[in-house]
Amino acid sequence: MSTNSRTFRTKLSEFFDMALKKPVAIARGTDRFILMNEEEYLKLKDEVLSLQRNLLAALEVQEGKFIRSETPESFEKLFNDTSTKVRKKYKEKQAVGE
Repeated sequence: MSTNSRTFRTKLSEFFDMALKKPVAIARGTDRFILMNEEEYLKLKDEVLSLQRNLLAALEVQEGKFIRSETPESFEKLFNDTSTKVRKKYKEKQAVGE
């Protein structure tokens, strides 16, 4: 379901009821927003975190390393550091035409 911001404001309670079942897209000018219930949002957030962990593990294995992250904060730092390294390598390869 999708709507514009004017209709969303006038039928707010109806859209909250709809969002219990499936996400609702709301357009405001050129911006788009998604209204969804918290349980579904938390599931998606957990899935993204799991995918990030799997990607980090694959990158570490590829580099011949294995690092165990003890806390969400240390994992986030490790993921960000590794992501920065990967982006840097990718940019270097693009610069030399690989």
